[in-house]
Amino acid sequence: MYFTERHRYAIGILTLLCVVFIWVGSSFLMNNIFANQKYNKPFIITYTCTASFSLYLLYFICNKKRHIDKQRMTNFNTALYDVLSRSSSERSLNSNDDNHPHIDPHDVLSSMHDEEKLTTRQVAELGFTFCILWFAANWSTNASIAYTSVASSTILSSTSGLFTLIIGSLFGVEKFTLIKLAAVLISIFGVFLISNGDEFSSDEPGDDIPTNPLFGNLLALMGAFFYGCYTILLKLRIQNESHVNMPLFFGFVGIFNVILLSPIFPLLHFTGLEQFELPPNITIWTMIAINALIGTFLSDYLWLLAVLLTSPLTATLGLSLTIPIALIGDIFFKGLVMSKEYWLGVFMIVGGFLCVNF
Repeated sequence: MYFTERHRYAIGILTLLCVVFIWVGSSFLMNNIFANQKYNKPFIITYTCTASFSLYLLYFICNKKRHIDKQRMTNFNTALYDVLSRSSSERSLNSNDDNHPHIDPHDVLSSMHDEEKLTTRQVAELGFTFCILWFAANWSTNASIAYTSVASSTILSSTSGLFTLIIGSLFGVEKFTLIKLAAVLISIFGVFLISNGDEFSSDEPGDDIPTNPLFGNLLALMGAFFYGCYTILLKLRIQNESHVNMPLFFGFVGIFNVILLSPIFPLLHFTGLEQFELPPNITIWTMIAINALIGTFLSDYLWLLAVLLTSPLTATLGLSLTIPIALIGDIFFKGLVMSKEYWLGVFMIVGGFLCVNF
């Protein structure tokens, strides 16, 4: 089925909204694991979730076997087609169509498709580059919370939209316009209002005080920069979802992360930064499994699809919607009452997202 650019963009927006809701649910689940279940092991959980990408290789192996069987059938059909074509040609020697040999449009399109598709080696190289940037972005963002306030980390992380616009403009992936710049700044200011209101509402004597705000803010800014880099990288290298075998790509990302991150376990354990300890009960195991399969395995696949169907800037600003949706979740599940400052920030984030799209 052929989709126009408008249809593809609409599907991308719907896919992005699915990712937003999944990530909000994942955030609540992670908060439950850390706070209520008292299992504060972010690196172990992140490692497990990332390792779930390796399951895509099983799909690729099974799909490869089906592809071989299908190829054998195609070769048989091609041979049969050639015999019938020769027979048909012999019957039409006296016709005027001899100078116009028949060309199957399907064969032409299939040939063009094969030429555009990335090879397995290219997909592996892309997966290796992506996993490094992905880990750098996630580690920087998570580590920043240990040194600065959650509000500051959230605000600076939201500047990824600005980095995406600037980097994308330099590489020709995004077209720089004043409207896009205004939309990004409006969205960032909306995040600032929400985070600032949250900071003041939780400003009590018993709260944790940032140990090194300058270093933490720098880490959050680095995370935003790396996020912008790998988002543009994927759009620049892949361009269209038909150019890459996405299960194979995520499978390589999972394998590379498992190999590259495994030496960090003893380093964290012996330095006391995070003692290695397996989940103590089945409840935590179940929560981690759900978060790995839905919050990472499925959502990151949908996120990449959204980036390729829309644009890196749209996907980046769209993820800012996780903030107002999470606040709405707090209202319904925790009974929190939000101020006018909160709601103004929500409208600014949504307004910035709509501004880029319409």
